[in-house]
Amino acid sequence: MRVLVFGAGAIGSLLGGILSREHDVTLVGRAAHVEAIHRRGLRISGHTTLLAKPTATTTVPQGPFDLVLVTTKAYDTASAVEALRPFWRQSVFVTLQNGLGNAERIASAADHVLAGTTTHGVTFVAPGEIVHAGRGDTRVGPWQGTTWDDAQRVAGALTAAGLPTTVTANVRREVWGKVVVNAAINPLTAVLRRPNGALAEADDLRRLLGRVAREGVAAAGAAGVDLDPDELAGKAAEVASRTAENRSSMLQDVERGRRTEIEAIVGELLRVADEKGVPTPYLRTLFVLVRGLERAVPR
Repeated sequence: MRVLVFGAGAIGSLLGGILSREHDVTLVGRAAHVEAIHRRGLRISGHTTLLAKPTATTTVPQGPFDLVLVTTKAYDTASAVEALRPFWRQSVFVTLQNGLGNAERIASAADHVLAGTTTHGVTFVAPGEIVHAGRGDTRVGPWQGTTWDDAQRVAGALTAAGLPTTVTANVRREVWGKVVVNAAINPLTAVLRRPNGALAEADDLRRLLGRVAREGVAAAGAAGVDLDPDELAGKAAEVASRTAENRSSMLQDVERGRRTEIEAIVGELLRVADEKGVPTPYLRTLFVLVRGLERAVPR
């Protein structure tokens, strides 16, 4: 397959790097990252050890592409979709992004869309170098104009490349479940400036993690998505343990003085909770604290 990865940061580079073992992969990323890949390849260490040699560029290349993986930050999805206009009709678009609303934005333009989730932990170390810091689960499913077979094809390619992936019939529920897990883990790690494992090691932080996850489940319920609070609280702790060495994407953004995805993750949960009068004091506190960290960065 010909695969385009648009937004080759940490997770995009992992996906593109492992797929390049068997497929023709092009990464679109930042100039320094692209230049480093041109010079010495894409170095992946940790749970995956690989020196990948995908094509890398800073601009959208000419197609055609069988798959377009959108792995930008959630706040860049709209601009990414516009940049990918040449592929709206023919390519199958796949989003494994954080937050809510990404699949909807892509499907507003592209004909064929798969959505999914991944809880693998990936740390961007330097241009051309990432660490696969924690293994997780990856799931994909049909969203718009796609079939179970389309999802199986993508899952099969990822699995064969070394990233086991399953197909789900209820991908919307999976996306909301991941948002709840991210809302519990990412803001806490950003505020504490600690890797994911810190949240599972200490009893008080583990309890706090569970309380935040349960608020997220309540917010999902306000949007009509039925999730189990005990299951998601346990899932958050499990993901934190399995990705113990990983520094969450939100923590990496805070450390680099970049905008975070707090709005697409926690902000969206707060929006639906407020509409239905569901109290979310823990989520609201984390939202305010992370936004405060963003404003504290000199511009």
